Amino acid sequence: MASGIGIWQVDEHVYATDATAENYWEALSSGNGSAAVGMFSSVPELGALGPAQNLVLSAEAEDGAPDEDTDDEPEQDDAEQDDTQQDDAADPDDAEDGATEDSAEDSEDGAEPEDAPAPPAEDRLELGSVDSVLLDGEALSHSAEQIEALSITERSDGADLAFTVDGEQHEAHLPMTREGSVWFFFDDWKLAPEAMTEVELSVPAASLGGIGQVEVNGQPVNLHEDGATLAAFVPTVVDVGIDSQWLTGSGHDVVTAEGNHRIDIELEASETAAELLHDEVEEYLTGCAEQEVLMPSGCPMGITTPNQVDADTISWEMPDPSDISLTFGDDGWSISGADNLRATVTFESLDYFDGGELDESHDVSFGLDIQVGASGEDLVISVIGD
Repeated sequence: MASGIGIWQVDEHVYATDATAENYWEALSSGNGSAAVGMFSSVPELGALGPAQNLVLSAEAEDGAPDEDTDDEPEQDDAEQDDTQQDDAADPDDAEDGATEDSAEDSEDGAEPEDAPAPPAEDRLELGSVDSVLLDGEALSHSAEQIEALSITERSDGADLAFTVDGEQHEAHLPMTREGSVWFFFDDWKLAPEAMTEVELSVPAASLGGIGQVEVNGQPVNLHEDGATLAAFVPTVVDVGIDSQWLTGSGHDVVTAEGNHRIDIELEASETAAELLHDEVEEYLTGCAEQEVLMPSGCPMGITTPNQVDADTISWEMPDPSDISLTFGDDGWSISGADNLRATVTFESLDYFDGGELDESHDVSFGLDIQVGASGEDLVISVIGD
């Protein structure tokens, strides 16, 4: 009688922390946020991580969680179903009366049944306050593409990652928890909630500049009160860009650990905005110069003279509009160089006392009052004399 012993050879590395880290990094690299979230022991409390909860649900479904249609109640056998159908068919009036009574009760009690209470007000207010754009898809893939030379080291409480971004060395620790065992011998490791964190974006005075949206890793993110809060895996590379017609700005951060991560974006006036300002100033000054009088109407520059002026010879030389600069700060748009300008007027005249011919030239100091503001997607600039 033949007998034998079967030996299973198992790769223990599959159940080590560094193997979990490798699978996690593979999910991040492919932009599969659902798979990455499915490796967490639990989702951290990041304000109101509404979109991320959808990722968790889909990850649980992938792990073999029962569908919503699956019920734990025992199914009726065919005989019971037949009896029920016969009873319903025998008394259609009773069924109709029951339906009428239920409808009446629903209408009296209101639109919502008692067993479905509304969520607490604080939850409703927080819902959607944390943006999950960095947790999935192209934004997640963009982050992974910036991470190079990644190495993983096993630790007793997780795994350490070492990598470079733009040639600069970075390190990150992935905390893990032991969630039981597999086959009674091998540890089952899950990522701890601390492997997901928040990134705060701050765009001072964005609303004053008509900026309501920024790009994060190439994806649009709406601003709320000149800022946004983003959920992010560890590690994540965050590239923020603002490239509107009138304002530009950028920010960059490498998220390597749990904690407060903040990206402050300083907005700057674009070249297009500066060109618009100079065009408006030039148009205003040209309108003053074309009047060919010593005191142009509606303009801040002008002179008087006792001499007899030949009006056909009056010529104004206005300052260069590029001497005026446009900037943007915490208080919105600001103008510099407009309060101390100088124009030159030349003309021929006859001396008041002896009638001699004169070639006169006078420098005239003046200032401009320039107001800049946003109206929707338009930049509105007004120029008047100061």
